[in-house]
Formats: sequence, structure tokens, C-alpha cells
Amino acid sequence: MELTIADRCEKLVRAFEAKGVAVRANLRPGLNREEIVKKTAALGLKLPAEVIELYQWRNGHFDDDGPTLCFRDNNFISLERALTAHADIVGSYGAASEDVDLEACFPIAEFDGAWYVVACGQHSFGSDKPYPVISVSEGVDLFYYSLAAMLDTCIAWVSRPEWEQYDHVPENIEMKIWKQYNPGIFS
Repeated sequence: MELTIADRCEKLVRAFEAKGVAVRANLRPGLNREEIVKKTAALGLKLPAEVIELYQWRNGHFDDDGPTLCFRDNNFISLERALTAHADIVGSYGAASEDVDLEACFPIAEFDGAWYVVACGQHSFGSDKPYPVISVSEGVDLFYYSLAAMLDTCIAWVSRPEWEQYDHVPENIEMKIWKQYNPGIFS
């Protein structure tokens, strides 16, 4: 049976908790579908079901100083922060990159001026990957084939014995796991 986005998020939270990082207490309650659609309507995006499920599960974190749920090195952000981040991204990078229209992307995580966004429109990363997760930082790069692949990758990283609080696993292990869940990205 295929795990849902919420199942994967819970599994990632448990992996953090097993390492002594109490992220659950800093997670905001989830929103209902109508709230999510209403709050994001002005962007003109059709959010994928996976993004809606993510924000139904939880709405980011309360406190930047508390333990935060991270996707590699980017913190899961609230829907409200995502709306501001969308404007920041478009303002900083412009609407278009070579591979994706950044106006048609929805941010889900950030850290120090870098964002993970989900492509909600056309992109050049392959039609078999309808909603890839893209890193917008010093460039615009495909990082995960989907939200599910991102979560599975992060679960595998955090579950490794080498992982320590908010540190990555050694690069060779990190890349092996990354390629396992997202084959061909870093060929």
C-alpha cells in the first residue's frame, strides 16, 4: 500500500524524534482544504493534491528558534509564509528560468534565502514528473522528483546512524540515498 504524504510526514517526524529532535511540539495544526484553496487563490495556481495534503497535515512550524521539521536543510514553512516567499522568489529571480516558470511554483520550505518549491505548471524536468521539488538558491535546480520522493529521501537520511541533529550524513551516503529515491538527478 502506497503511503500518503501525511503518512510520510509522520514517519519523518518520528525519525527526528528518534534522534532526540522534538519537532512535533513546534508544528502548527493543519488547515482544511477550503482554507488552503482560499488563501492561495490569488496566486492563480492549481496546487497539486500532494501540497494540499501537506498543509492539511500541518501548517509549517510556530517558532524559528524551536526545533523545526527540515527537508534536508530547508525548514517547512507555513502557508502564510509560503505566500510571502512566493513574492520574494519572483521578485528576486523573476518569473521565468530556463526550466520552469517560478510564478507557477509554490514554496514549501526555506532557509537563508534558499527555497524548495513545487512546480505547479509546465517545466522541462520531464512529463513523468508532474510536480517536482525544485531548489531555488544560487540557481534553479531539480532536487526531488516529487514531494513523496523528497519525504522518502529525508526519512532515509535522518534514519541513518550517522545523522546528527540538523547535520547531514556524510556526502557519499547522502548522495547514494538521494539517487536511490531520485535516480538520474545527480548523474
